[in-house]
Amino acid sequence: MEKPPVKMDGAPNTNPVLVAPHGIEEIVSVFGDIRGHIGPDGKLAASWQMNYLARATLPFPLRLAWDPSRTITQMTCHRRMTLAFTGVFRMVQERGLQTSVTSFGGCFAFRPQRTGYKLSAHSWGIAIDLNSESNPQGSAGVMDARVIDIFRSAGFQWGGEWKGDACDPMSFSVLHRILKRAALRCALHLTTFELMGSRQRLRLGFLKTSF
Repeated sequence: MEKPPVKMDGAPNTNPVLVAPHGIEEIVSVFGDIRGHIGPDGKLAASWQMNYLARATLPFPLRLAWDPSRTITQMTCHRRMTLAFTGVFRMVQERGLQTSVTSFGGCFAFRPQRTGYKLSAHSWGIAIDLNSESNPQGSAGVMDARVIDIFRSAGFQWGGEWKGDACDPMSFSVLHRILKRAALRCALHLTTFELMGSRQRLRLGFLKTSF
């Protein structure tokens, strides 16, 4: 039986506080086993989106990082994260910090991490990128500390705290990063993993994954 990813403290209308899973097995237990939805061609089946993803309504418009002429008021994420994402952006709005969130860089995206071939937390729809134009990976970034505090208070971890090339100040994730390399080993049994329709194919018996 899957475990709920959030707990509610206080009245029903309070913002959800995330209970972050630790390690791949807890991720799978809480958010579902994406491995069963990856086909022999390495592509993600529509069944993952149908059964595990949903639309989260945003309390204010967000400009798309890849098309500044467009804004969104909804985004696709894991269905168990809709209240968490809606709640954290409501807190941003209540504190008058909408202008500190300058762009939306994505939430759900079936892909590996930008620094390697391990599946990204975005594949589950449990991470979000914000202000990517001013917070590139590997930099210190200029994310508003008040926005960081809001996400932290809701149980997210800020990627700007990650070390080395993994430092990702645009990213907020429900997952606590596991620092010990030994803890990063997990059995994602993928015989062939095709990166988003590209010709590059990774033939792996076991894919090490971290977040």
